Amino acid sequence: MSPRNPLTLGAAAILAAALGVAGPLSNPAHAQTSKNAWQPSDDDVLLLQMNVGSYKLTNEIRGYQTDTGICLDLADVIQSLDLPIRIDKKSRRATGWLFTEDQKFTLDRAANSVQNMNSDSAPVDGEIFDTPEGWCVDTRALSRWFGVELKLDLYNSVIRLESDTKLPFMEAIERRSRAARLRPKSQAFDLSTYPHAKSEYKMWRTPSVDAVVRLGYASSSGNRTSGRYEIFAAGEVAGASFDARLSSDTQLKPNSLRISAFRNDSTGSMLGPLGATQIAVGDVETQSSQLTGQSAVGRGAFISNQPLGRNSRFSSTTIRGTMPSGWDAELYRNGQLIASQAESDDGRYEFLDIDLFYGQNDLEVVLYGPQGQIRRERFDQPVGTNNVEPGKTFYWAGILQDDRDLIDLRKTNVGAIHAWRGGIGIERGLDKRTSVALGLQSLVVNTRRRNYLEGSVYRTLGSMQLELAAAHELGAGAVVQTSALGRLGNFNLGANAIWVQGDFASEFVNEGLDHQYGFNFDTSLRLGKFVLPIQGSIDRSVLRDGSKVTKGLIQTAVGLRGIAVTAQLQHERTDDAGPRGGRESTRLRLLANTRQFGLRLRGSANFNLSGNTKGLETVRISADKSIDERRDLTAEIEYEAMRRDTSLGLGYTQRFDRFALRTNASLSTSGAVGANLALSFSFGPDPVNGGIRFSEKKLARSGQAAVTVFRDEDGDGRRGPGEDVLKDVYVEAGLRTTDAITDETGRAIVDGLRPYIPILVGVDESSLGDPYLAPATKGIVVIPRPGVATVIELPISPSGEVEGVLQSPSGADLPGVVLELLDMRGALVAATMSEFDGFFLFERVPYGRYRLRVAADSARALSVSSKIENPVELGRGKDIARMGIIRLAEGQFTIAQNSGAQNSSGSTP
Repeated sequence: MSPRNPLTLGAAAILAAALGVAGPLSNPAHAQTSKNAWQPSDDDVLLLQMNVGSYKLTNEIRGYQTDTGICLDLADVIQSLDLPIRIDKKSRRATGWLFTEDQKFTLDRAANSVQNMNSDSAPVDGEIFDTPEGWCVDTRALSRWFGVELKLDLYNSVIRLESDTKLPFMEAIERRSRAARLRPKSQAFDLSTYPHAKSEYKMWRTPSVDAVVRLGYASSSGNRTSGRYEIFAAGEVAGASFDARLSSDTQLKPNSLRISAFRNDSTGSMLGPLGATQIAVGDVETQSSQLTGQSAVGRGAFISNQPLGRNSRFSSTTIRGTMPSGWDAELYRNGQLIASQAESDDGRYEFLDIDLFYGQNDLEVVLYGPQGQIRRERFDQPVGTNNVEPGKTFYWAGILQDDRDLIDLRKTNVGAIHAWRGGIGIERGLDKRTSVALGLQSLVVNTRRRNYLEGSVYRTLGSMQLELAAAHELGAGAVVQTSALGRLGNFNLGANAIWVQGDFASEFVNEGLDHQYGFNFDTSLRLGKFVLPIQGSIDRSVLRDGSKVTKGLIQTAVGLRGIAVTAQLQHERTDDAGPRGGRESTRLRLLANTRQFGLRLRGSANFNLSGNTKGLETVRISADKSIDERRDLTAEIEYEAMRRDTSLGLGYTQRFDRFALRTNASLSTSGAVGANLALSFSFGPDPVNGGIRFSEKKLARSGQAAVTVFRDEDGDGRRGPGEDVLKDVYVEAGLRTTDAITDETGRAIVDGLRPYIPILVGVDESSLGDPYLAPATKGIVVIPRPGVATVIELPISPSGEVEGVLQSPSGADLPGVVLELLDMRGALVAATMSEFDGFFLFERVPYGRYRLRVAADSARALSVSSKIENPVELGRGKDIARMGIIRLAEGQFTIAQNSGAQNSSGSTP
């Protein structure tokens, strides 16, 4: 894209002007912020890693992109920097000291002030935002309060902390490196170390139901009124999950009914020796092969023992999901828009053959509703790190009737082919770097039944993964494909080539293809402080008749003054073998989004840069305004150049506790008038009070957790007689505070959990009130199931301290040694580091029995045994466990594996 291209400049100018780039904007640092100027949204969520010099701090920091800059969760910052500051949400105060004890710190939100020893009291208006996580503080304010400089690198999701003086926590990191010879690396957050809740399948669980009813009027359809409804239910029957979707046509007549019964088990314990992780019958989805059959949906059956969510193809993937009527979807890969889909009549979004890069591929589908609703679904598709383990065999098998519902209410579509298709595949790991796969497929391609045999070999070499695949159509031709994905410096690279022999055609190989090759890349260019990500690809196909097709794509995304702009340029050229010559097509798409003046703005523009119809095709701009937590306003304007038609739409959403109402009206320059009214609600079993509950949240499409918080006086992890419940405690899910607060009975319901994705459910310690109370466990891991509530109990225990002095085998005090406190299951409860004189201290340790050990890295560096014999016990009358002098024993370190069992509630025994 040349900067002199007037069409490109015109596109940028249209979006820039529409979103407020062109024209005077106040400096964001000095923008006026009222109480309701900005409201937190999933659109603005950030997850950042803090770097100090060459070190990466272990705790990730949550944040948001506000209308005035970036804010960070104060509790996360305090934890990462190991600051002795306590946040009390009830009194709206944070008190403690910064880095040294003479730097007293007081934040009083009720008095709208912050003060430390280095400064007088200063107002905090416009610098602190209330978010679901807690208090989110503007980075400029944090830098000023703490006397450091926080530099943000949003492309790499990094915060760099810089200070003129060496701070205590920085010295602690260096002591740890000297004493235990640790490398500066981050540690993974391992959910397997936490207790897991068990929720058995039952013969019957009353389903949760999501319902949407829409009524509309359109003058463009002959002054016709219309109506649609969609009902989605999810529950359990006969020991399996089930879901059902019923939708109507525009005349409220039933049009589609899908029913599925399935079970997912990440441990692979279903069907005995088969070790299945997925079993489904009814309306199902089959798996894609490498060269023959794509993933398909329809009525049938499917079984597999592969890990849930594992990608079935080497260098690409297919993303499918449920999309309510009237919605549209966008697909982002590593933060960049790569595909979009408008409203679909079949209630699904579908993105086929999405290219993957070596390493991490974070895919996110953003669904946009007709009245400004936004939903997000995230998927992880790593390449190069998910090889099949040596000696492990994965399999899958499926059969279905293509694109047919289990109970088909539609009139038969004469032009469609709803043929049966089936397949089976296995993959086995030979060693840590090599695996092989074999598969059979039978399906209809180009109106002809075709049967295929295919095989693949995968090999990892350093930072590159290779694939060699071949397929043969029985009684016809064959195809061979080789692919490579890797990383070279700052470049993610991919290459592939296909050769066809004879008369071969499949859903991946077009009929008449002779050979094809392609190349793609992904990198980021640093232009001073500016980072420019660029992705591109080129593919060339040669047909047997001599025709050639060349396709190219390049895209980038830039952020400027709080505005994110994505540009995607596509070019295609076809060179026919005959006298017709070549044909070219070039298209440009721009997408921009920002938050300005309390509005969430989105804009898109499509251009045709070739042919006789060269020029602007469509422009669409939408604005969303959150009035408060329950009310939203939306506005949209769209221009279609071919029809020379401009349409304007306005919408309003009101959310109540039990339902939500959405209405919108539209008017176009062609004279068309439209109006819609939508009612949405959900209902399902009430796991707390019994009976049925109604909610405006989607209960059937997500999982739930029914939580009871109680005071565990005896430290056994189970609620016994006389142990009181705790009210007004905030419940966290995935280390994020939810809107669930325990009631008078100590119970709360957490909604909106993503099905089958393990999540840690715990409490916000700052809401406990009593500083001597502490959670007996950091949380319980829940694996949510759609429409079903998992019942758990969270014990809160009185706490004490464990102290002592650590010495070497020769009797010398040992500083900088990492000690770990384990419960009787062997699970890690806490860790601390010995001070300069060998003194160590564990604070706020819940009542119970524990044991100590030296961390593996420290034990290895000191050549001592990790085992410490002295038992630890805290309880009533034993608030402090004084261990005295602990002299480590010489010998090789050994770390026992955690083999502790978990009880049915998931709490610690």
